[in-house]
Amino acid sequence: MFVKIGDAWFNPDEITAISLPCNEKDPTKIIVTLRQGVSVWPDATMDEAEAALIDAGYIENPYPEEDEPPELTEEEHDAAADLYDRGFEWLARDMDGKLYAFRDKPEKEGAYWNSFANKAEPIDEGFDFVAYDDEKPWSIAYLLLD
Repeated sequence: MFVKIGDAWFNPDEITAISLPCNEKDPTKIIVTLRQGVSVWPDATMDEAEAALIDAGYIENPYPEEDEPPELTEEEHDAAADLYDRGFEWLARDMDGKLYAFRDKPEKEGAYWNSFANKAEPIDEGFDFVAYDDEKPWSIAYLLLD
């Protein structure tokens, strides 16, 4: 069985690692390393690689069944797609109720989510299902899965 990650097809049994490049100039690129030591740079994000491997059953879905992505409104879907196209991959809400989109996966620190790279953008409305009490941030790629 092969899985499509970005613009390339892979045999998941041959993948030894999927990583981000050291060069942060293009955070949307990943490196897929195969058993033969060959590295491939598909046009994909880490979230897209994770979603492809979840769909193929090679890794466990980090979101339990009860956390299946909610149906997005048309406005939320368009906003999520725009954020994703601009390199944002995560949504999280701080304790004060403010919602942010992050380029790097944030971690909860007290009352706030922090990506350590300070690459966050405030979101004015929508995504009411994203709560401060969430144990992990929401993957935008996961929310956009059909």
